[in-house]
Amino acid sequence: MIRATVIAILFFSALTLLAQGVGVGTRIDLTTKLNLNNGTTGQFAQLFVPDYFVVPADGNFTLVVHLHSASWAAEDEVYRSHVNTILFNIHLGGLSSPYQSWFSNAANFQKILDTVVSVLRANNIIANPQIRRLIVTSFSAGYAGVREIFKSSTYYSRIHALTLADGLHCNSDSATMRIQMQDFLRFAREARDRRKVFLLTHSSIQTTGYENTTSTANYLITNIGSTRQPFSAVDEIGTQYSRCDTGHSHLKGYLGDTASDHLKHLYGMYLM
Repeated sequence: MIRATVIAILFFSALTLLAQGVGVGTRIDLTTKLNLNNGTTGQFAQLFVPDYFVVPADGNFTLVVHLHSASWAAEDEVYRSHVNTILFNIHLGGLSSPYQSWFSNAANFQKILDTVVSVLRANNIIANPQIRRLIVTSFSAGYAGVREIFKSSTYYSRIHALTLADGLHCNSDSATMRIQMQDFLRFAREARDRRKVFLLTHSSIQTTGYENTTSTANYLITNIGSTRQPFSAVDEIGTQYSRCDTGHSHLKGYLGDTASDHLKHLYGMYLM
């Protein structure tokens, strides 16, 4: 079995065994409202409003939509960074295919946005909520959902920033690769030109039969006309060996090829 696939299958089990996060705030389960299958697949969706959240006077707020992780891990991403934002987290399974399938129905992303606004109003969290800035973050297999979301020009235009934590794969066939990477590349180019913000980290995990995260990162770097620079640092994610900073496009390359190394990219998302 492909090594990276084994890591993907094991990752969520590992999350449930680890200590919970530090986030404090209001949690509202949205699993039923989005008609997710929690019984056999473990799918769920949750809204998290940090206890420090300051309600904007005009009701215009920043929403982070995170794909793929336990709720507490996604909450840490926001809570430890202390950003004045509300988090929506969705988990659809251990592999990328459920994300591709669910988000291939373009109406589902709009349903998320509409549900968040409706729930915030109904729970008297924001009287007249309006999404001012939309940020999408993803770990591991969640990238397949992002790829589907980007196929809608309306959604693509609305997304201000994208963060991918050790999760961007594609087919190795060059023609298919271009198709699967085209919207990520478009976003990276706009970030290079300071029209979007794009943050990406990758490990050194190898794959067979499809492109690993180092390869896809190199693809983006080359096609935005930039170069990877040697860089040595150690942080919560691990040992960083390279970086590429071009405009508002920022990439960090890390050593490490184990499941534990992979998970650290999720735990360190608050640094991004």
